[in-house]
Amino acid sequence: MISLRLVAAVVFLCLGLAACGPINVGSTVSPPTDGSTVSPPTVGSTVSPPTDGSTTTPPAAGATPAPGPSADRRVKEVGCDEAAEPAAIVCEAYDLIQTHYVDDVPDADLVAGAAKALRSLDAADPAEPMTCAIPSGAFQETCDIAAETADDTMEAAEAIVAGMTGHALDRNSTYFNEGAVELLEQEQEGTVEGIGALVSPEDRTIDGDDKQCKVMSETCRILIVSTIEGAPAEGAGLQRDDAIVGVDGESVIGWTVDEVTSRVRGPAGTEVALTVERDGAAFDVSIRRAAVVIPVIESERFDDTGYIRLRVFSGNADEQLAEALTELLAGGIDRLIVDLRDNPGGLLDTAIEVASAFMSRGDVVVTQSPDGGQTYPVTGDSIVPDDMEVLFVVNKGSASASEVVSAVLQENERITLVGESTFGKNTVQQRFDLSNGGAVKLTIARWLTPAGLDFGGAGVTPDVELDVDDFAGLDAAALVETVLAAA
Repeated sequence: MISLRLVAAVVFLCLGLAACGPINVGSTVSPPTDGSTVSPPTVGSTVSPPTDGSTTTPPAAGATPAPGPSADRRVKEVGCDEAAEPAAIVCEAYDLIQTHYVDDVPDADLVAGAAKALRSLDAADPAEPMTCAIPSGAFQETCDIAAETADDTMEAAEAIVAGMTGHALDRNSTYFNEGAVELLEQEQEGTVEGIGALVSPEDRTIDGDDKQCKVMSETCRILIVSTIEGAPAEGAGLQRDDAIVGVDGESVIGWTVDEVTSRVRGPAGTEVALTVERDGAAFDVSIRRAAVVIPVIESERFDDTGYIRLRVFSGNADEQLAEALTELLAGGIDRLIVDLRDNPGGLLDTAIEVASAFMSRGDVVVTQSPDGGQTYPVTGDSIVPDDMEVLFVVNKGSASASEVVSAVLQENERITLVGESTFGKNTVQQRFDLSNGGAVKLTIARWLTPAGLDFGGAGVTPDVELDVDDFAGLDAAALVETVLAAA
């Protein structure tokens, strides 16, 4: 299953939506949270030989490690044909990157990424023997470093995989350990337990659009984008652009986005203490976690104008949209406003169905991958009459699937796009399971509009520009009035 979402850029601190499950255009995030069951592709423990043209010559079992602090440590270095779990995940991830990643990545870059992650570990216990897998000759260096920094085979293997995906690939590719995968699966249940906030990891010292970051630092902060209505985060007073800098008294510096996510989430009824920075000042807030239902659709009618807010492109969001549209049309409306603000994306299939509700013919999106291009046409008959005025509202938090739908409908002159330029996410991700229970999420393709326009980085430009800050706090009625006045 393919999903278009802002993955690694936007996550729910319920926490979810940032990490995509199945296939992701953009994000975030396995889509989410609609109660549907999603079965991501499964990669078993069988590992293919290297695909980069290099020759792998594994050292003999029990080879003497490089001299240094770990000289007394027993390290068994093996090739991929000998690798067993947990060391085998290095070979599995390497093979997946070589086979499915959208761009060619030199082994030297993968090794550099793995080395960076390994060096961030604490010093190793030299009494613990270790097995280290070598996908190609270039990876000898990773075994030498792992012998000095990793506590055991599992820690070394996970660090190498996390380093390859997190430091050598694009910002939307990442590694999920078994616990993170379990959290993703919970999101697909439709209800998650946590605080209920949408966040984005950004480096505010970077100018331009590419501010996303993966590891928290003095400059990379995890920022609140919005809170879910009625959720604990809203009740605690968390606001847009608040930065979470500590969890339960520990600084998050050095943590990945997933580590922050897993620490903030927890069983309903338990408490989590957050250190939050706002306008340069830090304060502590204690929040009682709760079961949070991720909202998908809300709709209202204001005189002759219908209003629908679509929050995420989850598995049954298209069905909920169809129901809302049918009800509004039956009540008699002259125009329709669809609100996609802060929508991080979701499933590609859902995006196609949503676009198809507004256009009865043509193509929705084209993807380009190492295997070639693929075009996705509309499905079925449209729901909204062709002559009805339709306005879409977007902001910088509208990403991935939101941009696919907005772009194609704008390109076909089917809608008037109102707001600010969107996030600029033009990639497709897929999650691949590993034999240790973890998974890697890899960017496998890029998307274009049917006319060949690429909105990566710059985002989709609205027809009518509106400062989102002018209506960020407005209720639906006031938003409708503001949008209609501007358009």
